[in-house]
Amino acid sequence: METKKNYAPYELHSSTPIHPGEILKDELDARRMSQKKFATVIGVSYSVLNEVINGKRPITTEYALKIEAATDIPAYIWINMQSVYNMQTARQNNELAAVLENIRKAVAEL
Repeated sequence: METKKNYAPYELHSSTPIHPGEILKDELDARRMSQKKFATVIGVSYSVLNEVINGKRPITTEYALKIEAATDIPAYIWINMQSVYNMQTARQNNELAAVLENIRKAVAEL
């Protein structure tokens, strides 16, 4: 049985979701700024920033605004990346996929 993907045709999806913390790490590397220095600049602990960069903690609205203030990269971009990551991760959850398929079947029978 073929698995149906329920994505809009124009959406691109990587096989492995990319956490926005990876993008932030690349940005800091490009700016030659250490995580410790950046954490100090945006007023968060190094351990919190490191967890974001390692994909163990999400980029919240507050963090996105702080990152925007420090990098001039708009906060909505960070929030959108986090949202896409969350969506891709959820779509890969087999239990959720089964629930969603049952919902689709139930609606089709209406």
